[in-house]
Amino acid sequence: MEDGSLQSRAAYLRGVADTLRGIASGLQYDFRRADQLRSLADGFERFAARLEHEAVTRHGKTWPPD
Repeated sequence: MEDGSLQSRAAYLRGVADTLRGIASGLQYDFRRADQLRSLADGFERFAARLEHEAVTRHGKTWPPD
């Protein structure tokens, strides 16, 4: 995380989600575990979207600032 901004936190969470999806795609025989990891990744994506929405709500439509 570069700084404590909401956008930075959202980007970090999206990176975690990508990592989890990568791990899930490598699980060839444990389908249940892969589904759990994909569900967890979806949760990280939803949290990132919520943080981005909060950033826009707090700072107006011009977020990020120019």
